[in-house]
Amino acid sequence: MKKTILFLFLACTFGVNAQDFSFGADVQSRYVWRGAQLGDESASLQPSVEYTNGKLAVGAWGAYSLGGNDGAQEMDLYISYALTDAISVTVTDYYFPGAKGAGKYLETETGHTYEAAISWAATDAISLMAANYVAGDYEGATYVEASYAADQFTLFVGGVMGDNALGAYGTEEGLVNVGISLESEIQLSSTYSLPVNSSLILNPDAESVFLTFGFSL
Repeated sequence: MKKTILFLFLACTFGVNAQDFSFGADVQSRYVWRGAQLGDESASLQPSVEYTNGKLAVGAWGAYSLGGNDGAQEMDLYISYALTDAISVTVTDYYFPGAKGAGKYLETETGHTYEAAISWAATDAISLMAANYVAGDYEGATYVEASYAADQFTLFVGGVMGDNALGAYGTEEGLVNVGISLESEIQLSSTYSLPVNSSLILNPDAESVFLTFGFSL
């Protein structure tokens, strides 16, 4: 499956114009994803690149621990398609090169997890998302999330159903990701503002809490 995703990524991006691409990088004080701290206890550099063509988006995203922990690295490929103005589907290949037993990218299934997700923008402010690990290391785990966005903040609540024995989310059923995110800009010059963000994240199941800060380049 990972070879198929890589082939589609290359096929979709071959021979396109440079203006169809966007790229950037975020720096986060901690890499916290769906209520779990994945990036070790250090800051995380998170580069990204995306190609868009109408309703189709193909991209790559990475996370690299600035503390030097090889086990906290990640490189993902994804393909997303907008079925309507409100509904989109996404297939993602999550790859963790430093995971225990992970081999070369194209020669082993270990280290990869494949996810199919559907998102629905119910209103301008309310969004719903459901995602299932369809293959790979954590096959079977399902995550659902609802969010409310207004002005510069977003409220979110997410939970897991059917986690497998490997413990993708650390629980078979329950809330794992509840919190608020805020976004703003710091004016650095007359022509440039630095986007900044901060999140307060509670994982009720793990009884853990995180306060993160980051900025985008």
